[in-house]
Amino acid sequence: MRINTNVGALRAQGNLMRVNEQVSASMAKLSSGFRITRAGDDAAGLGIANVLRADIRSLSQAARNSEQANSSLNIAEGAASTIQKMLERMKELASQAASDNVDSSGRSRITSEYQALRSEIDRTVATVKFQGNTLLNGAFGATIDSASTALGAATGAYNIRLTGAGTGALTLSSGSSIATLTNGSTTQTLGVTASTKQSLSFTSLGVTIDTSQAVTASSLAGNISIGASTGTFLVSSSGQYTGNDQITVSGAQLDLRANTLSVTTDPTTLANAQTAMAQIDVAIGTVNTALGTIGSLQSRFDVATENVRTTIQNFSAAESTIRDLDMAAEMTTFTKNQVLSQAGTAMLAQANSAGQSILTLLRG
Repeated sequence: MRINTNVGALRAQGNLMRVNEQVSASMAKLSSGFRITRAGDDAAGLGIANVLRADIRSLSQAARNSEQANSSLNIAEGAASTIQKMLERMKELASQAASDNVDSSGRSRITSEYQALRSEIDRTVATVKFQGNTLLNGAFGATIDSASTALGAATGAYNIRLTGAGTGALTLSSGSSIATLTNGSTTQTLGVTASTKQSLSFTSLGVTIDTSQAVTASSLAGNISIGASTGTFLVSSSGQYTGNDQITVSGAQLDLRANTLSVTTDPTTLANAQTAMAQIDVAIGTVNTALGTIGSLQSRFDVATENVRTTIQNFSAAESTIRDLDMAAEMTTFTKNQVLSQAGTAMLAQANSAGQSILTLLRG
């Protein structure tokens, strides 16, 4: 029998400490609902769960991207249907002008409405936008060609932003504190302040030019080339971010400007009215092709959204299996450890009092 070292008490204390640590860990898990409350609980599982959580968040945004893409297509569909109705009216007018029961005065009135509808097509195209992107002018997803000389180091222009411009070439020139931009048919001139950062918004052409302090009264010059356009939507997050995770839309397939539709001949004479009718037939076919493209993309986005939502559910279930706590099993462990803690406390008390029996020996 020894007094200085109470081995039984030390063993009881060690066991009690381990049990109390397990009770504390169980309380942390039960209060949070997580099986993994620190990396030491399951480092490998935590890494897998974190990757799954990041994928789930990315997929959730991809689903929203797909839904928003569908919303933009709905807007484009509505505008294209309106243009279709205008073409139908234009064909009706051309049919009326293609008959000699209408005199020159009548054709003149018909032509006025015909021209107004053609202008309305372009106005509709110019104003149909989603998040600042024009949808039906062939420039959806368009970018500035890097070879555009208007971005040269000596021009004073450091950035060109598209705010509705279609594909094609524009020419920039300046002089006497003005800058002029033209695409050959439309021209706009704005004032320029030398040695000042400014944004020149050529609203008629859908282009904004940002200048630096290096700009002078005559330095802005060169061409601006707007390349072929492709709208890109990220609708998944499988790791193929530049490939299968994307759905692309060719802007050229959604170009419904009057010039593209080629409804250029006015029904001023019987022969011209017949030509106009032939042009409208082709234009209606172009609009129908655009509507077909929009419809197929809408179906594709619907399927992509549904697939991503299913993937999110499965990934969430996989993450839950790793990260979330089985409350029933952990409660069983917690109850067991609580009983062991109480028993350990009692045994430590017994072990601490065991040395008092030595006093009997000392009394003799």
